[in-house]
Amino acid sequence: MEYLIKAFLSGGIFMYPIAVMLVFGTIIMAERLYMILFCYSANSSKLMQKVQEHIVDNNIEKAVNLCNSKKHAALYQVFKAALLNADRPAEELQDHVEVATMEVVPKLQNRVSYLFTVANVATLLGLLGTIVGLIQTFEAVGAVDASQKQQLLSVGISTAMNTTAFGLVVAIPCMLTYGYLFNKINAMVDEIDHYSSRLVMLLKTGRVYFDNFSNQELLTTQQDPKRKEEDQNAA
Repeated sequence: MEYLIKAFLSGGIFMYPIAVMLVFGTIIMAERLYMILFCYSANSSKLMQKVQEHIVDNNIEKAVNLCNSKKHAALYQVFKAALLNADRPAEELQDHVEVATMEVVPKLQNRVSYLFTVANVATLLGLLGTIVGLIQTFEAVGAVDASQKQQLLSVGISTAMNTTAFGLVVAIPCMLTYGYLFNKINAMVDEIDHYSSRLVMLLKTGRVYFDNFSNQELLTTQQDPKRKEEDQNAA
């Protein structure tokens, strides 16, 4: 720890903006990882299975309540948009799904690109600090005795390299996190497209069924005892 503090203090003025990049990048990494992994993500296959069961049971309301159980999850919100418009024409239903998808995808991508910028800026600041340090070192070497030049030159170069090293220490975790989040978000978007298309197809295949009933008749057997009795007699 003492060595790191000494290296930071001897690295020059460029160590401080790199430190700002470190704080900024750490905050973005922590926030994005938490939101994407724990808030926006969902068990897509499990959700699809449960929603399909409710649709087959003609219980749209219960399917909507299921989607409300995880309000921040991207796929849940797209499913909710489709379910709330299940009685609309097929083209309008598809439009609602596309609008909902366009609303949730930017939330997934929000601030992720900043990590790429932070990594590049930290690296460039490190290189700039090294170049400035080397320039100052060579200027100082020219003003001392020949016996001191070698020692002064080695110390100056070592100190100048600290900014490059610190810049890379900041940049590498940011780039790795950016790559991981980029692939994770693409996978989530693909899942949203896949499962929302399956849901729309499921609702479209039941279009004739939905069109034959009024909103009152769309009540489930649990909500309408008379319908339950009719279903039992028909069985």
